[in-house]
Amino acid sequence: MSKVRSRVHVAGLFCFFASYLQPCANAIVEPTPAKDSALPVPEVFAPGIISGPANDGSPTFSPDGGTLFFTRSSAHWSIILESHRLRDGWSEPKVASFSGEWSDSSPALSPDGSFLVFVSVRPLATVSVQAKQGSPNMASHIWRVNRVGSGWNAPVELPESVNSFQWIFRPSVAGDGSIYFTAAVKGKELSLFRSKYQNGAYQNAEPLSFSDGSVKDVDPEIAPDQSFLVFTSKRPRPGDTSHEHLFIVYNRVGVWGSVVPIRYAGDDANGSSEDNDPRFGADHRTVYFTSDRTLAVHFPRTHEEAAEDYQRLQTWDNSNSNIWVISLSPVLKEATSSQPKL
Repeated sequence: MSKVRSRVHVAGLFCFFASYLQPCANAIVEPTPAKDSALPVPEVFAPGIISGPANDGSPTFSPDGGTLFFTRSSAHWSIILESHRLRDGWSEPKVASFSGEWSDSSPALSPDGSFLVFVSVRPLATVSVQAKQGSPNMASHIWRVNRVGSGWNAPVELPESVNSFQWIFRPSVAGDGSIYFTAAVKGKELSLFRSKYQNGAYQNAEPLSFSDGSVKDVDPEIAPDQSFLVFTSKRPRPGDTSHEHLFIVYNRVGVWGSVVPIRYAGDDANGSSEDNDPRFGADHRTVYFTSDRTLAVHFPRTHEEAAEDYQRLQTWDNSNSNIWVISLSPVLKEATSSQPKL
């Protein structure tokens, strides 16, 4: 989960929250070396439209892939935008009808598109949560809007069985309605939780067995059948132990297995970038993720090359966070062929 873009920023309210969201140093991505030719090659997504000059992330797609919602953020606040697929690309993003009154981020559509959940920073209203966690001011909680015709109803806060922490981030929705999310637990690193949807109600949130708070785990993205989960972590990887990267873990008959790094070309470039906030495309085999990586600029350069670099800087390539995309098919090809379902 990026320390910029889709995590919501609230100026001057909470030191913890502010420091959690500050930008990181970004890697310069060189052309893919020959040794990485077998790895998926990330490409920036819709540069200048969806990946723009601000911090962008957390795109979630309608089942037909024709509509997306995503987060755009400044240093202190964020908003959810909506865009539609056109014949030649994506439409100019507009503020989503349900967003803007408060600082909103991390939209996640249900797999059938019937509802959407998102994070919103609003005054803390749940007395029991306030009593537990000590602050009467603000909370980052999960809210829900239901599809009504071509629009959405008014946002409704999910119950305390889900919002049992003051600081919750980055939800993801399974096919059965269960909610996966990141939570801040006092004395631990950020870690992953699930609130199971059962008998028409959200059950009390429980930590995922592989995420015990000893290392930073964030940004869960669950497969519709819950057979695998992609997330972001600071777990050590060969050659890099200080940046956030993408990982995957499989669920075999209700038991989570070993956490495995997802490798892709350039993920170790110049000490690595911060790569986080994974979301599936409509096919659930494509991963969109947020990164502060930039393209390499070589000197000396011609005047024409300088003009091209400047145009790219103006539209997206300016060290802020943008959305990149890779195929997950190579990772899933063998693992999912014999994968039991929950």
